[in-house]
Amino acid sequence: MIDIPPPPENPHELESWLASFTNWEKQLPLGKEKRELGPTRCRLLLDRAQLDTRGTRVIQIAGSKGKGSTVLWLETLLSERGLSVGATTSPHLHSLEERIRIQQQPIPFQRLLKALKTLYPALLAGQSLGDPTPTFFDLWTVLFIQLALEEKCEVILLEVGLGGPLDSTTAIPHDVGVLTTVDLEHRDLLGDTIEEIAAEKSKISRSGFPFVISHGQHQKIALETAKERRALPILAKLDSRIPDSVPTHQKINASAALAALEVGDIYQAWSKEEVQQAWDLLELPGRLEIIPGDPPLLLDGAHTPASMAAFSEAFQKHRKSGDKGASAKGAIVLGMLSDKEPLLTLQPLLDLEPFPDICTLTVPTKRGLSAEELAEVLKSMLNNQIAHHSIHIAKDPESAQEWLIKKAAIGEPIAATGSMYLAGLVRNSWLDRNQA
Repeated sequence: MIDIPPPPENPHELESWLASFTNWEKQLPLGKEKRELGPTRCRLLLDRAQLDTRGTRVIQIAGSKGKGSTVLWLETLLSERGLSVGATTSPHLHSLEERIRIQQQPIPFQRLLKALKTLYPALLAGQSLGDPTPTFFDLWTVLFIQLALEEKCEVILLEVGLGGPLDSTTAIPHDVGVLTTVDLEHRDLLGDTIEEIAAEKSKISRSGFPFVISHGQHQKIALETAKERRALPILAKLDSRIPDSVPTHQKINASAALAALEVGDIYQAWSKEEVQQAWDLLELPGRLEIIPGDPPLLLDGAHTPASMAAFSEAFQKHRKSGDKGASAKGAIVLGMLSDKEPLLTLQPLLDLEPFPDICTLTVPTKRGLSAEELAEVLKSMLNNQIAHHSIHIAKDPESAQEWLIKKAAIGEPIAATGSMYLAGLVRNSWLDRNQA
């Protein structure tokens, strides 16, 4: 238990205050810490704050990839209908305020601070009664619920942070659960195979409530798990209302979103025209995003084998569209988290022909894999062909950006990938550069 001072009013000081709470995003639980996972702390704080979501429709979204995009689809489709929507996602690209959105807009800092001050007495009450200190995610989840209820949101969207049943968001009973694409990740916590991971994530399903399972190889085990838990599983097939221009991975996300919204006849079915309009309005920052410039930058937070395969396909098209056409090698800044198993995740990059020049960068977080280690992994994967390829190690983000600028100057198509943290870092610096 820690003594919790009141939240400070300065943005930088508030970030430090929030950082004083255990944050599994920065340091994954190991050993005895694994036993500390679970929604109990979050549930206690919700009770102390007297927050109750009954009467508000709650949709909880779990998965390895596509969670954030599915939330964005849900937000856009619901907003089209004039419904008031609150969403929480992680991580953020630019600022903490992005993690809580009301009507698709990040919560303003002063509004966030006001809500924290309102919540603070509940924190103190829990401490005085001997409650375990909440983690960052427990606190943030409760803060979001408080804001969503204060703003009278009709629909609450909860993106699961880690796994499923042990995540803070599971403290809030959902009306609909969603499982997006499952891939190999956090194997020390969730299981060694896609089947084991899918089974674990499917444990967010609730007895008697719909559970939407997105299209993919995880469907069978997710269906079995949901049935065991007496949930009402729904297999989301690729929806014919989704425009042909939508990439396959986004069709999967959109199909899951539509299935989640249309279950139980709460809302009238969305028309093909409404889905097209949602796609036209949808913004997907850090997700196969093209940052305008000369040349443009392809930016993606790919961090699983499947998402890296999607990035590789997009990069192949991206470099062919440049001045050099099919002869372009291209240049990629690569940064990953240490728990994302680079040997598996990076495998799709080896199919790129010609193989691009790579600059490895240490993502500036405790979980960041060092640029040197990442370079060694790439060299081992390339085996004896390494003499034909260029792998540069950046000492810091500024060096990585300078490397990209030099590559762009000689007409090479450029990109950055490996984690959402890297995507946020590069996006910030590249947008600042374009505006200078």
